[in-house]
Amino acid sequence: MKEINYEEIISQLKSDLNAECAIANKYGIILGSLIKEFAKGKVIHQAILSLIANSKEIANELNLKKINSFALEAQKYNYIFTFSEQLILISKLDLTVNLAKFMPSISVFLKKLSVSITEEEIKKFSMFDFSKEISKIEESLEGEKIRKDKYSIIKDLVKHISN
Repeated sequence: MKEINYEEIISQLKSDLNAECAIANKYGIILGSLIKEFAKGKVIHQAILSLIANSKEIANELNLKKINSFALEAQKYNYIFTFSEQLILISKLDLTVNLAKFMPSISVFLKKLSVSITEEEIKKFSMFDFSKEISKIEESLEGEKIRKDKYSIIKDLVKHISN
């Protein structure tokens, strides 16, 4: 399994989309970032993670199949949170950016990135041989039993003398 360079992906997004971005895992830990508010290694605020986690219920309430992202408008910027099952992509945009043009391209990007990450996961599993482990445990128990019985005569003699 090879390591994904999130910083390189973020830099490419910056040049292609002219937007500062950050990528977080599904637990909210920032994996790579150009946004100072969401620095690498930090955790997304619990209220935002809760909103993402409850997106299915919100979609049901609104009679929608799915919610893919939401936007927060701040004083100077829009913060767009686009999410899949494995990743959260945060985009920081000027208020003048047309979100209708930006959102489809960022959603497609996140879908492709999510697919590549799931493909990178472990593909080959090795079979665990329980019989080998059990035999090792049995051997160590036998060794312990022998060691315990080894000095039993001396232990009995000491007990007898001490009484």
